[in-house]
Amino acid sequence: MEVKYTNELPVKDFNRLRKTVGWKEINESQALRGIQNSFFIVSAIYGEEVIGFARVISDGGYVIIIAEVVVLPEYQGKGIGKGMMKRAMDYINNSIYEGQCVIVGLLASKDRESFYIPFGFETRPNDELGAGMTQWMYPK
Repeated sequence: MEVKYTNELPVKDFNRLRKTVGWKEINESQALRGIQNSFFIVSAIYGEEVIGFARVISDGGYVIIIAEVVVLPEYQGKGIGKGMMKRAMDYINNSIYEGQCVIVGLLASKDRESFYIPFGFETRPNDELGAGMTQWMYPK
């Protein structure tokens, strides 16, 4: 299986892939803004189809977030997610200059935490850190 990797992600593929893994569809203009303002994007392409993507965001200082890692269910377990994570982590590592440090965080999907451990991530909660929290906000 020959997968190509690119640094582009069409909005239609962003939402199509999110929906296949049970995630919320994002308003198209918001999704486009998010894609355009990403620190790093990698998409996995098989044939002519985008079958996965990973997106990294940053404050440009010391905080970096792996925002999404998504692979179509029928292609999961084939090393595609690992390939995208390797590219994302290499990009992050190469963006750090001598004397600097960054903190890289992510919110793993339930029961997917072990996927990220080989990339140096620690599960939470642990002895030092809480579980982390999230909230979806909508207009009142």
